[in-house]
Amino acid sequence: MESETTETLPTVDAKEAMKARRAGGSCITLFVVFLVTLLSFGKAPWGITAGEHGRRLDFNLISCLGVVVGIYGIIFLATGLKRVLRLSSAKKVLGLVGGIGLAVHLVLALFSPLNYGLAKPAGTGGNGVLGQTGPEQWTIDGKTYHVSSTYYLTLQDGLQYTIEYPYQFTAADGQMDDKHAIDIAFPLMKYAVQSGTYRHMHKVDEGPVDPPQIGVALVEQAQGGARGYRVSLSVAEIKRRIEQSAITP
Repeated sequence: MESETTETLPTVDAKEAMKARRAGGSCITLFVVFLVTLLSFGKAPWGITAGEHGRRLDFNLISCLGVVVGIYGIIFLATGLKRVLRLSSAKKVLGLVGGIGLAVHLVLALFSPLNYGLAKPAGTGGNGVLGQTGPEQWTIDGKTYHVSSTYYLTLQDGLQYTIEYPYQFTAADGQMDDKHAIDIAFPLMKYAVQSGTYRHMHKVDEGPVDPPQIGVALVEQAQGGARGYRVSLSVAEIKRRIEQSAITP
């Protein structure tokens, strides 16, 4: 006589217990990733850096991790919040803190990234500042320029793309004038035009901005403040000088 075997199926309680364990594991994972993400909390997951071969796209891997897991966290809490709230107090707190924290990081990183330690620009002349970036390293004609910041100034006649460049003034610069300042600043202006850096900021549905002029602020940080010299040229004039230098040996 053949014996019959019956397969035991998991009960509803067993299924719920398994889902609860998975939810608890996800809560712990969210919290651990959130702690790691604090190292780059709110920073942009990617950015453009200027180098010897032009501008390149760089990634902040920690911020990218936070963004990806943040998306998962939002979906996880949206679809399983009731199950999370039924977990033990410790796991529930870890899941909520981790999920909400990663969601905040995601929003900041993608839509309003934070710039840690971004110095207040010194060469603004009291004008409004838009689209400020942090320090960059530009290589121009084999020479390295350490730019401390770039930004747009809101002037009466439109936007001006401004490059803030650390410069140590010497006794020979005591009679600094526009001609001498332009001689120092022109390689930066030239690079900004040729690389398209001066048009890095975009307006919604309008594409990149097209500022009519580029300025350079030569800034020397001193104890108790900063001193410097500001100079600017129109983009048209910069292009004219570039063309003229290409013709003149």
